[in-house]
Amino acid sequence: MKLLKYALMVLFSVGMMSCGGGGGDDPVDEQKPTASINSSATVKAGDNYTVAFSASDDMELESYRVQIAFSNAIGMTVKTYQDFSFDSNSDLTDAEGNTLPSIKGEKSKSVSFPVSTRFGENTVAKKGMYKLTVTLTDASGKTNSAEKDFQIQ
Repeated sequence: MKLLKYALMVLFSVGMMSCGGGGGDDPVDEQKPTASINSSATVKAGDNYTVAFSASDDMELESYRVQIAFSNAIGMTVKTYQDFSFDSNSDLTDAEGNTLPSIKGEKSKSVSFPVSTRFGENTVAKKGMYKLTVTLTDASGKTNSAEKDFQIQ
């Protein structure tokens, strides 16, 4: 009888330990983040260009990188022009001196900030075609990019 009690107690204990851990596996991030660029197709040289995009991920966004690069020139005049570029990894503020918005920890977010196409009093960005690239990184390290061409007139 004592042996039966011990056997039942062991079986009951093993059964309790094998049941109900409560959790399961952590969710798996299976998709790359997505970006949709909403910025305009043109801007006048010397004006601010508004970078606007929506970012989303199935789990959690980590960061973004915005790059603007010159593609080709359109009819130069006598004014002073300078190649215009922007990279949010090194240009940490917008045209008004504000810190760039963060997307860390968000599942989806709309981001918008102005970028100046003026350099000092008399120098404006070179007229022509530019490429805006938004690269997103999610919390698991997956990346994805979206691009949009725009013109500085």
